[in-house]
Amino acid sequence: MAELNLVEKVIVLEGVDLMSSLSPDQMASIAMIATEVQYPPGRAIFEEKKCVEAVYVVVSGSVELSRGGEPLDTAGPGAMLGGWALLDEDCRSTVGAKTLEDTHLLRVGREEFRDLMADNVDIAVQLLSALAKQFGKLVEQ
Repeated sequence: MAELNLVEKVIVLEGVDLMSSLSPDQMASIAMIATEVQYPPGRAIFEEKKCVEAVYVVVSGSVELSRGGEPLDTAGPGAMLGGWALLDEDCRSTVGAKTLEDTHLLRVGREEFRDLMADNVDIAVQLLSALAKQFGKLVEQ
């Protein structure tokens, strides 16, 4: 698979709920620090109770999320995995994530993202606002 250009990475990021409120320039800033990774079927992206050092966005393929070895959900294109790792000091995952097929992902490292937020406070404010809205929806249910 050919590497994605910056515009294609932005288009992928636009499909992520948490990032949908960001401006195109803000998404481009995140896209510039995103790297592409390819995983074969059955490969762990991260493990339950282990530190997650990056957030992943599924470009293509599918990922099984599990807890205690029991499947919880399947994540496909546009899904963000490990989002808490970007903001939470306790980077241990409450779930495991393993590919079910050949999977193409965008990876944004925790340190790179924090450096970007330090230089672009507007991105941090937008993401925190989006998180607050998601949390509010969960509380209302």
